[in-house]
Amino acid sequence: MLSKKANAADVIGYCCLRFPVANLRKSIDFYCDVLGYELISADYAFGEAHIGLKNGIGPGIFLMETKPENIASLKFVFPRSFFVANGTGHVTMVELLTNDLLALHERMKQAGVHMDKEPVFTKEFGYFTFYDPDGHYIRAVEERGVYFDLKQKMSSTLKRDLTEHENQLLWGLCEKASVEQQKFLSSIILEIRGS
Repeated sequence: MLSKKANAADVIGYCCLRFPVANLRKSIDFYCDVLGYELISADYAFGEAHIGLKNGIGPGIFLMETKPENIASLKFVFPRSFFVANGTGHVTMVELLTNDLLALHERMKQAGVHMDKEPVFTKEFGYFTFYDPDGHYIRAVEERGVYFDLKQKMSSTLKRDLTEHENQLLWGLCEKASVEQQKFLSSIILEIRGS
């Protein structure tokens, strides 16, 4: 292993992500209108667009137009659930953070986005996976998930922390509830808080 004293150069952050796309305008519409990115610049003659998060945090994404046959889309491969394959080997899956997983899932459903299944929730986070217009396999993640959101709303409404028994009951409800049932639970808590 090299000594840091010999060379002080370190990786200090992320510059950007680059996605090959078959139709630049269609991909811009998807990333900006459906996922909520902001178009920073586009050169349609050159076939490249730069998009970024509206809050300016994190690396930008460059969408690079190419022939459809030259795109090796990111695809999920089992049983190695944390890797995706592009036909030539393994590459890391792209995961995006969201502040409202269920709302993003609903917006994508209304836009006709190809999604694998309904959102999945654990105690720590919720997620679902989807495909962009070029078939890149992407996961949307909400770090806290519905359980934490409901727990916070209930604690606020009751003006106290939930007991261990209440926590277990709430977790059991969230774990077994469908997406529609989770939305219903959230709406009940909002109604209780409003009254």
